[in-house]
Order: sequence, then structure tokens, then C-alpha cells
Amino acid sequence: MRRGRMLGVVLVLATASAAVAFEDPHGIGYDGRDWKAMPEPAKLAYVAGFLAGAATQQAVAVHEAHPKVSVDAALSEIARSHAGTFPFGVNVYKNNLDDYYYYRNNLSTTISRALLDENARMRKGTGSK
Repeated sequence: MRRGRMLGVVLVLATASAAVAFEDPHGIGYDGRDWKAMPEPAKLAYVAGFLAGAATQQAVAVHEAHPKVSVDAALSEIARSHAGTFPFGVNVYKNNLDDYYYYRNNLSTTISRALLDENARMRKGTGSK
């Protein structure tokens, strides 16, 4: 009986360790459940980081295609001209995600996929979700 309890404790500890070992420090796997659990400032920060990362990646691609254009110059031009892949503001995307995740069937969709889908929808100018 004592051996059975020890095995149970070991299994619980192993399960807890496995759950802790699967962290997502970059938020890549976050989905609607994570989004709904975030306080408003965290939602805004998440979207701002996503948009900054997307714009930076786009600026790096411009620099690689045209080495005389610095990444900083490319970023400035993307921001000035609203020519980024994600041209709308942080609040627009945050509010769209709030609306998107209002529907329970969307909760399993990762935030990055929801942002891509909502961005494509907005760029096409359609109002349906």
C-alpha cells in the first residue's frame, strides 16, 4: 500500500513537471481561452508586440532585397505610409479579437491565426466575421 502511494506521488509530480515544462514564452500557441483571460493592458501589449514584430520582419525583408535601405529606414517608411502587412492600429485589432473570441467556436483558434484571418477580412473590406 505504501508503495502504491509513492507511485501515485511520483506520477503526480511527473505530470506537474510535464505541464510546467510546456511553457509558451513567445505566446505562439495562445488561443481564445488565453485571450479571454488576459487583462486589457496585456491584450493591448500582446497586439502591439505582434504588430511591431510583423513590421520589423517586413522591414528586414525590404533591407535584404535592397541592402542600401536600412531596417530603420524601412520601418519608418512602413509606419509613415501605413504600408505594413498589418496596417490598422493596435486598438482595432484588439477590439476585433474581442469580437472574434466572443463566439465560443473560435476559442480554439490561436491568436496569431485569428489576427491573420481578421486582418485579411479587414483588408478586403468585408464586414462579416
